[in-house]
Amino acid sequence: MFQRLKRTWPLLLLWLDLIYSFILNIVASVSLQQTPAPQNSLPLSPDIAFSWLQVITNGGMILTLSLAFYILLQLNRAVQQHKDWPMTPARIAALLIVLAFSLPAWWQWLWALWALTHGQAVVEWHNLHYLIVSILLLYPAYLCLRLLWIRYRQRNSMNASGSSV
Repeated sequence: MFQRLKRTWPLLLLWLDLIYSFILNIVASVSLQQTPAPQNSLPLSPDIAFSWLQVITNGGMILTLSLAFYILLQLNRAVQQHKDWPMTPARIAALLIVLAFSLPAWWQWLWALWALTHGQAVVEWHNLHYLIVSILLLYPAYLCLRLLWIRYRQRNSMNASGSSV
């Protein structure tokens, strides 16, 4: 179990951050400190209606990412135990969701490094939470691609040893 945790603690931290942000979003939505109505006209719609649309959207995103992370953890377990892990359409979709969630962070960090090499300040040190999450966002794509590569090599070695018997 420690080996699995050693590989997956960044996923757990990202998931906890998603839950924390979702809770903050709910608290902001039920807050009574809404923007005041304009004095010379009626508001077109209450703020609470639109803020709850955001809560529902964020909840759906967290649910989707939670399921995708769970599938990635299943792949991690299968690779560590050298078990067969068939690629079903749902599993492929989950891994693509993980990549879609994490690969933009790689793109942004590559551009940040490019800007850094040209003398621009690219890292905001005053918001440590944001910096840590932006670094952790790199990990799911790395883990996903690494596990798929290990799985591919394991399958090829099993096929090669199976065909030589």
